[in-house]
Amino acid sequence: MKIRKYFFTIFALLLLSNIQLFAQDGIMVGPSRIYFKVDAGGMGTQKVTVTNPSDKAMDVGIAINDWAYNAQGDNLSFNPGTQPTTCADWIQISPGAFFTLPAKEKKVVSLMLNVPQNANKDIPVHTAMLYFTQLNPVDSKTPSGAMMKVSMRIGIKLYHSFSQQEERDIDITDFKDVADSTKTSAGRLELAFQNRSKVWVEGKVNWELLNTQTGEKQKLEDLNFYSLPGDNRILTKTLPVKLAKGKYTATAIVTYGNKDELKIAELEFER
Repeated sequence: MKIRKYFFTIFALLLLSNIQLFAQDGIMVGPSRIYFKVDAGGMGTQKVTVTNPSDKAMDVGIAINDWAYNAQGDNLSFNPGTQPTTCADWIQISPGAFFTLPAKEKKVVSLMLNVPQNANKDIPVHTAMLYFTQLNPVDSKTPSGAMMKVSMRIGIKLYHSFSQQEERDIDITDFKDVADSTKTSAGRLELAFQNRSKVWVEGKVNWELLNTQTGEKQKLEDLNFYSLPGDNRILTKTLPVKLAKGKYTATAIVTYGNKDELKIAELEFER
């Protein structure tokens, strides 16, 4: 098995979308991520829009937790103030931790982040999770028409970095194929990388397979990822169920950062 890696930088504009999380009859909250760039001793403000799409008034509670990613990119939740990267104690919420939202109305919640003068700059990114909880369930229906109660809890990720930190870099540390021991699938590809940046990294992986015996190419579905400084991440892509036996070259093209940096890894394997 042979791995080849190539490294490039392409200067282009990376546009970030403003994502809104919602349920048809439950609480709606957006955006899903909020970014603060504030120096030590400074203050920043951001806003979150909360919408009640139902026909009844909705009681909403707000709480703050710490969080982190695991190696697979899943979110881990912790009590506030318990993680080294926490900024939970820096956040003030207006109008407070509880409010009632009338039917079919919206409310703008203001977040104020006050960075202590003695904030530890050896930690490049501080984080917290802001939870909005619908305290009184509303009536809804399943696709089949059955009645149900809907109560939503939605998390908004908060990121803080010091304003001078912009450079992003990841290092691809491994690229391998993993066979399925049960022989019920063609297995998977695993791409490992470390975030060596001083700021969060958002990116995408394009996957392609080349059968080196037939010349046939297959493009697999793209995979988006998010990571924090120091994260060691394993990105997994399941191989097609009916992958023909033969020799293959797998290519993973990773684009990331606000300048659309690009890194490529290639892997030769056999099925």
